[in-house]
Amino acid sequence: MVPEGLDKMSVADMVTKVKSTGMNAIRLTWAVQMVDDILDKQSDGQLGTTFVAALGENNGTEVLNAVLDKNKSFTKETTRLEVLIRSSLEFKPNTDILKVFDAIALECARQGIYVHLDNHVSKAGWCCKKDDGNAWFGDEFFDTKKWERALGFMADHLIDVDVQGKTWPSFVSMALRNELRPAYGSPNVKVNWDTWYGNMTAGAEAVHKANPDLLIFFSGLYYDTQLRPIFNDGGFRDIDFDPSKLAYKNKIVLEVHDYDLDETNCTNKRAKLTQNSFAALGPISPDVKTVYPLVMSEWGFAQSPDQYSAPFAACLGKFLPEQRVGWMIWVLIGSYYIREGEQ
Repeated sequence: MVPEGLDKMSVADMVTKVKSTGMNAIRLTWAVQMVDDILDKQSDGQLGTTFVAALGENNGTEVLNAVLDKNKSFTKETTRLEVLIRSSLEFKPNTDILKVFDAIALECARQGIYVHLDNHVSKAGWCCKKDDGNAWFGDEFFDTKKWERALGFMADHLIDVDVQGKTWPSFVSMALRNELRPAYGSPNVKVNWDTWYGNMTAGAEAVHKANPDLLIFFSGLYYDTQLRPIFNDGGFRDIDFDPSKLAYKNKIVLEVHDYDLDETNCTNKRAKLTQNSFAALGPISPDVKTVYPLVMSEWGFAQSPDQYSAPFAACLGKFLPEQRVGWMIWVLIGSYYIREGEQ
């Protein structure tokens, strides 16, 4: 639960690198488990113990030393998240520094880069599989009440300017959940749009109550590739999804992902993307009941010399500017601390 790449370069150099590509925003991912540790265990992992726990004594120590060498303001005692929690919550530690995350967000503000906060998983780990326990509301590790609590906690903390003047000046949006999908490890969990509606609106309310200025990103179903029922009301049985009735009606943004590298016909890809998601941009029609802003918050490909010009990237490289939508790439880094057990 520590942002990637800190062992390769400093926070300032990393943000400068992002800016040099022409990007104007980062998607900062986080796990509910990080907030649970603070609220339930009254503790937050220090960098020294966090890396060793994840990577083992030898590799963890090596990565920690590299992080500290590149980022002189950090120490092995620096925590992932040290915060003062407002009086409405039960646990009150005595600090108000979101150390690692703060360093990144504040440097982004200094260099004119927006911060988009994304709840990636509940239990920290590589995402995403259908049997990883993080897939759907009520899955093994996906406690919806703790998820709502964590959303409100993160949104609330990041506007707390009463203590030490800390805030995230360029923090503008928050995604409720990354890549919802069928939960194969929890057969009793029901995956449908009505369940989606009840939980996503509850999560959005938690964010909006804590920080009414934030844009709130709604992901769809099936690894965030299907949004159609949201804008044409076609997937809801007993619910009228009318955003005009919601307190945050002017803050809703839909997000979509695309990794369909097998589709080499750009005409077909455009048609599928339009039908499943981009029709949400309008205009109003019998198939489009409500128009929403939309962002492609994930797409990407292997970082090899031939992939940037392959049909997948070439097609999206033309399609996205034509749609005049924002987009985020997964991922700029060339390596991970650990991925699916491999270091």
